[in-house]
Amino acid sequence: MSEPGIEVSGGAGGIAVALDALDVAAPALRAVAADLADSAADLALVLADPALVAAALVAPGRTARTGADLLAVAGPSGLLGTSLHLRVLAGTVAAELYRAGEGGARQAVEGVDRTAGLVLGIAVPTVVLPVSAAAVLGAAALRTRPSPVWLGAYVGSVIGDVRELPSRAGPRVDRVLGEHPWLLEHSVAGAEGLVVGLGLGFPPLGLYLADRADRAGLRSPPRTQAEAVAVVTAAGGGHVLDESGFEVEIRAHPVSTAGWRPPRGVVDLVAADGPVSGGDHVRVTGIPLADGRYAWVVDVPGTQTFSPRPGTNPWDQTSNQLLEAHERTLTMTAVTAALSDARARTGRGAKGVADPVLLGGHSQGGITAAALAADPVFRAQHPGLSHVVTTGAPIGGVPVPEGVSVLSLEHVQDLVPALDGARNPDRAGWVTVRRDLRGDLPGDLRRLPDAVPTATGAHSGRLYESTGALVDERTATDPSLRRWREGAADFLDAERVDAQHVDPQPAAGARPVVVDYEVRRVRPGG
Repeated sequence: MSEPGIEVSGGAGGIAVALDALDVAAPALRAVAADLADSAADLALVLADPALVAAALVAPGRTARTGADLLAVAGPSGLLGTSLHLRVLAGTVAAELYRAGEGGARQAVEGVDRTAGLVLGIAVPTVVLPVSAAAVLGAAALRTRPSPVWLGAYVGSVIGDVRELPSRAGPRVDRVLGEHPWLLEHSVAGAEGLVVGLGLGFPPLGLYLADRADRAGLRSPPRTQAEAVAVVTAAGGGHVLDESGFEVEIRAHPVSTAGWRPPRGVVDLVAADGPVSGGDHVRVTGIPLADGRYAWVVDVPGTQTFSPRPGTNPWDQTSNQLLEAHERTLTMTAVTAALSDARARTGRGAKGVADPVLLGGHSQGGITAAALAADPVFRAQHPGLSHVVTTGAPIGGVPVPEGVSVLSLEHVQDLVPALDGARNPDRAGWVTVRRDLRGDLPGDLRRLPDAVPTATGAHSGRLYESTGALVDERTATDPSLRRWREGAADFLDAERVDAQHVDPQPAAGARPVVVDYEVRRVRPGG
């Protein structure tokens, strides 16, 4: 449903829940239709009753009127007709018809995206690059004056044009994608077609991609967006976008809980300066509950460097690429180890202890959180995982299991959530909040440089914090958000012991714990 400022889909008020209700309604309607048909048959039998036939000899007029009334009740305009209408209605509301229609529409859109990607892939090496090169060379020639050193000046002009191209074209592309966000979504959705098209348009590249895919054990040509990303990753040949020769180490930095307060709403979970935010570190927060358990909130940081070469900082483009290819990353290993370490500090790390766990993060942090929820290794070590909260993260294609509740915050103009080319599923346990930033910015945010709703400006963490506040405001009136909040009570508003109210000699396990973890990617033995 829609609310001013935000649009909520999925969850208790979503289409999936409505389809579940139809699954119940259709057989119920069929049962009522059968009962009415039986009643109509019973009334019809009354017309053949010997007593009624005998009465016709004595009072034919009255008996005829009685028979007509019985036929009116039991016939086409009565019970029998109603029974037939209900049978037709039961067939109309059958949820499988809606699901089949939705699946057909989705396949049609995917086919269009794939074809568009194929055409674009062929056009890039055969049309786009030659035309672009001709334009750059021509512009350089027009600006270069004939002279004894003409060739050197011309080459210098070409190099200058190429260097200036990103700074000139980048802002324009950013603005266009902010105004038309669907362009990126459908372009990325056809990534498998794009990879195939590039190979067809430039056969040597196609042969190289096929060879790298074969060496990595990947399917070629790719059939899905994730497979296409995996092929591109393999094309790096181990020099870029590859962390297979590394391992990860974590260093714990306990944080004082003096004056600390537990999170009270979504805004506290997503704010960069919120009580569970670790900034550039993984922060694990253990919130003591009244029944002796802990509620664990894990904040995963986003991208910190866009270098394609894997370095010591693992929150980089390599991890982004691997996550989009649905591969396990060293950052996932680090978060798993960090939560285990924090739980061990409270004595809650024993195998089988299913304390509730919420994973959250912005951008790459959100992708990592969703990937961990889909990871059987993580779920085996932390069986209490129950919630994932993300902002500005492309997780629509991540197979998060049904038992994990997901809350995704996305801005319509933000390019990052569109990078997986898939919309979030509409199901009972997955709530998506989308906000159109055009004309919907608070006054204090309109003055910020990153508040302009361009494709990159819409990714601002500060803007997502304001969206989190809108979610908290709408929770009381939106059924999906209200049900999500009720399910997240352990993390937000359950009865608990706060740090500032802890007894001088509390019972074991009553104190909160907050630990920041520094994560580094290192060479084995390095």
